[in-house]
Amino acid sequence: MGMAAQSNLMNDTTSQMKQLIKASSTPVDAYAKLLGEKVIGFDRGQKRVVDALQVLFDYILTETFQIRGRGFFAKFRSKNTIPARCGTYVWGDVGRGKSMLVDMFYDLVPLPNKRRMHFHAFMRDVHARMYRLRKNKATRNLLEEVVDELSNEFHVLCLDELQVHDVTDAMVLSKLFRAMFQKGVVVVVTSNRPPEDLYLNGIQRDQFIPFIELVRGHMDIELLESPVDYRLEQMRSLKQVYFTPLGEFADKFMADTFKSLTRGHTVKPVILEIQGRQLQVNKTAGGVAWFSFADLCEQPLGAGDYLEIASSFHSLLLQNIPRLSPEKRNEAKRFVTLIDALYEHKVKLICSAEVGPDDLYPKGDGSFEFQRTVSRLQEMQSEPYRISTHIR
Repeated sequence: MGMAAQSNLMNDTTSQMKQLIKASSTPVDAYAKLLGEKVIGFDRGQKRVVDALQVLFDYILTETFQIRGRGFFAKFRSKNTIPARCGTYVWGDVGRGKSMLVDMFYDLVPLPNKRRMHFHAFMRDVHARMYRLRKNKATRNLLEEVVDELSNEFHVLCLDELQVHDVTDAMVLSKLFRAMFQKGVVVVVTSNRPPEDLYLNGIQRDQFIPFIELVRGHMDIELLESPVDYRLEQMRSLKQVYFTPLGEFADKFMADTFKSLTRGHTVKPVILEIQGRQLQVNKTAGGVAWFSFADLCEQPLGAGDYLEIASSFHSLLLQNIPRLSPEKRNEAKRFVTLIDALYEHKVKLICSAEVGPDDLYPKGDGSFEFQRTVSRLQEMQSEPYRISTHIR
């Protein structure tokens, strides 16, 4: 099968998956339709997680959930009451389909007040709200006011890739989740680790233990155990990751590859908070981001921006890399810094360029140093690099 035929097949499959989910009423129904149409293959681990999400889905439709923590009945409930079950924590190795299943669950929840976010983006939002409240007025409980805001904005929260490395996050998570649970918010989380392995060897980890106990006590813990790494299979299926020359075929290659890598995920913009500044990523889905060369290398960005991007996405599409010249030495320097950040974090790079790596910047100020970037671009096309584990 030729590359064009493969791309068309991938696009048709992605479109069919979205249509089947949209036409479904519940997670179990959607998963059965995907299996019936052979869009995906049966996976025992995935089926177990779908069943668990179905239980939570059914609860969200009940009258108990609709009035819990809100409206007239809220004032008769103790402020410190937490329901027995407040959500689902799905964990397992990368590439097993956790995000796909939670995306499916989220798309089917028939509520307008819901939110789907990457965990780190959510925590940046929480800290930004706390900073705003602290700056604008004196308050006795910043976190409680933040949760008041959040619970008015959404009743269902899906968080992807929960990992805790920041001590500031670690110190507030227990109070944050407890307050959300008390407000009646249902939370669905994906993570590569079980709760007890979060923030291992972290500073003041003893103060983080209450969060682990809270999750263990009030969320259903589901291990998605599967022998297949679907993300790895997708990367291996790509016949090419560096396309040249630029033009109509290159644009189609990028669009088809993005659809293939984000199959089953909702495409949406994301805002990254970087040292008090915001960087908007217009197209992201399932840990994949799509930028143009102009987005990243013709703007006043630096190493901090590129490192945040590299830690936030496991795969990055970079479109329309031009042939560089001494007149574009600043763009060339930014490109070098970007590739260094992606390489160090083992981000999978798919790009379209005017010329091959050797001819991108053959002469001019910094062209000798650029040879390291050429070498890295070539290595990033190899299978060992493409199947390596993303470093956050």
